[in-house]
Amino acid sequence: MTSDELPEGTPVRIPYADEPDQQEPRRFYRLRAPHVEKASVPVTVRVTPDADLYLAVGSGRRRMYLTPNEAWALWRCLSEAVASTGEPPEWIRVHVTPTHR
Repeated sequence: MTSDELPEGTPVRIPYADEPDQQEPRRFYRLRAPHVEKASVPVTVRVTPDADLYLAVGSGRRRMYLTPNEAWALWRCLSEAVASTGEPPEWIRVHVTPTHR
């Protein structure tokens, strides 16, 4: 094993994973997806300690709760599926900073 490899099973911090604020542990991650024919579409994920993640796409029309394991599985499937469609657009290359509201 080289010096830059981690032993198998070692937890790894995901890039851009922000630690929760101890005063306000609930966090919202938001990004607006551009739309060709109409206004942009808001995408929001709410993270609350010891609760399921809450996903909202659009103006309240598509919402669902996900356990952390379901969210990881969704992220993995979506990342592979979307990557198969081509190069990521420039607008997606941003750090999504969590907010408290």
